[in-house]
Amino acid sequence: MKLLRNRIFAVIALLILLPAAAFAGSGVTLLSMNDIHGRIYPEDGAGGLAKASTIVSRARDEAPGDVFLFEIGDVNEGPLFFYFRGHAEMRGLSLMGVEAGTLGNHEFDLGEEVLFEAARRANFPIVVSNLRYRDGRPAPFPQWGSAASAGGLKIGYFGLVPPALASVTSGSGGFAAGQDLGGEAERMVSLLKREGCDIIVLLSHCGLEDDRLIARSVAGIHAILGGHSHTLMEEGEFVEGPGGWVTAIGQAGSYARHVGRMDLALQNGRVDAENTSWRVIPLGADVPEDKRVAWLIEPFRERLAEKLSVPLAPQPADMDGRAETLRRKEAPLGSFIADAFRWKAGTDVAFVGGGSIRGDKVYKAGDVSYADITNMMPFGGSLWKGALSGEDLLAVLETSASGLIAEGDDYDGAMRVPTGGFLQVSGLRVVFDSRKQPLLIDSNSVVRKAGERLVRAEIQREDGSWAPLDPKKTYTVAVTDWTGGGGDKHYIFKKNASVFASMEQMYLEATAEYIRFRGEMAADVEGRITIIE
Repeated sequence: MKLLRNRIFAVIALLILLPAAAFAGSGVTLLSMNDIHGRIYPEDGAGGLAKASTIVSRARDEAPGDVFLFEIGDVNEGPLFFYFRGHAEMRGLSLMGVEAGTLGNHEFDLGEEVLFEAARRANFPIVVSNLRYRDGRPAPFPQWGSAASAGGLKIGYFGLVPPALASVTSGSGGFAAGQDLGGEAERMVSLLKREGCDIIVLLSHCGLEDDRLIARSVAGIHAILGGHSHTLMEEGEFVEGPGGWVTAIGQAGSYARHVGRMDLALQNGRVDAENTSWRVIPLGADVPEDKRVAWLIEPFRERLAEKLSVPLAPQPADMDGRAETLRRKEAPLGSFIADAFRWKAGTDVAFVGGGSIRGDKVYKAGDVSYADITNMMPFGGSLWKGALSGEDLLAVLETSASGLIAEGDDYDGAMRVPTGGFLQVSGLRVVFDSRKQPLLIDSNSVVRKAGERLVRAEIQREDGSWAPLDPKKTYTVAVTDWTGGGGDKHYIFKKNASVFASMEQMYLEATAEYIRFRGEMAADVEGRITIIE
């Protein structure tokens, strides 16, 4: 009898010590928003933080204490960030009850001081585990955090920024991102297990492809809530990793148009794929706004409207500002902005990266305002002027051509020029063959394989005629500070940065001046960029 009693006590003690996730039927609800990019207000009656807050509140009413909201980076961007330094976005998210967030690349756009200022305005932790100062010091952000559910589960979470941080933002400055995402994830999983976490969640601003790679290579992560690639996942993915471990992945698009919801079920401490679900909830016209959040952030919209409402000139026709256009072919909007740079700087040629023009929409005909220009060019960067040899210009154009993703193009993304590095041009006429070998270049801008896509390049003479670009001549060049500093792996500019100087004017201001000078914002497809497919 005594032996039986001792065994019973031992079993009870063991059950007490086991984590909650060891029991069948446990789980939590994870909500996420990613890549808001400053779009915190409704557009055409849809989207925005106030509507998102309504969805979050409904979920919490269903299961009090078992619902957790996470923010996955790139909250900040655009005129709202430029003028108010993250104040509006962080106040709104804080009122919504975000459990934790991570950084995206655009949080760095305005530099270190503004990054910290925006982070201080949040009443939730911003976690990132693969960010360091370039001299090796740890970044001043927590690497992980944890929370407890009403059901007794301990949820641990950590964040990752993209390894190519330096090539996708102009403001990363003294920071460097860890390149070994799998190694960082393994380190954090081990740490969170030691902390007694039943559920481990990765807040990843690395893009869906990297999220899949992490899930395949690391056991122990229950859920990856993703961002950066702006992927609207109508259904979640279950990715099998080492030892048959399954990780659930979800991502909720962009621009505060949806809230992602993962109902995460566990079976014996692992993801129960049959009972785990992911869906994205549209923030449509039928979703009412949370009046508390709307009231809190509305004054920022009113103040911003005052700053941006000044009209500049007529825009006779629609202008396509979608990323899929600006990063893939000649775009009249890109040509107009490049022309503005060339006009302002008085140079032979000018470039603007497809990734430097934002908004991702068609700008409708009408009066173009300062608000439109700020939406197109939200980074506050300056216009640079310098000179390059014809030989270097040819290499710049080859780099640009390598940002094109062709059909069947399956080169390693880590060795590719980002699509934002595709350049819109002024003063040049070029032909690219996207069927040919692209330039392959690593994250340190070291060329690993030469590109073969540039077929022909011509420069416009003063009389308007065209002549082949002469490798031995020197040409004056206007460019943004981002591209001029070597952003998007433009290694030729990085190598020649010392011969470029700031014109001490934001490039959006140069564009606004050009619009006033022209009296309209208008451009056509002129055959500046021809792509053989």
